[in-house]
Amino acid sequence: MCARILQQCEHLQGGRDRLARFLGVSRPDLDEWLEARNGPPRPVFEKAMEIILAEHDRRAAQEAAGVPKRRRTDRPPGGVAESRRA
Repeated sequence: MCARILQQCEHLQGGRDRLARFLGVSRPDLDEWLEARNGPPRPVFEKAMEIILAEHDRRAAQEAAGVPKRRRTDRPPGGVAESRRA
């Protein structure tokens, strides 16, 4: 479970290096936890949960504002993913 939460945090933070900096841990330690070879110390796990809760709050605020939910299958006009446009 810890590894899955950290994987979600990695995505939300924009990569392992950014997540490691946010959590204040070394990249090798983070790699071990993400690969479920070991679990993080409780303070690190709690800080990771802050990322998840902040994302939950962000989504709840968008929903309250009437912003439609975006699905993974949603495509912008033209069918090209935003991240691939350059």
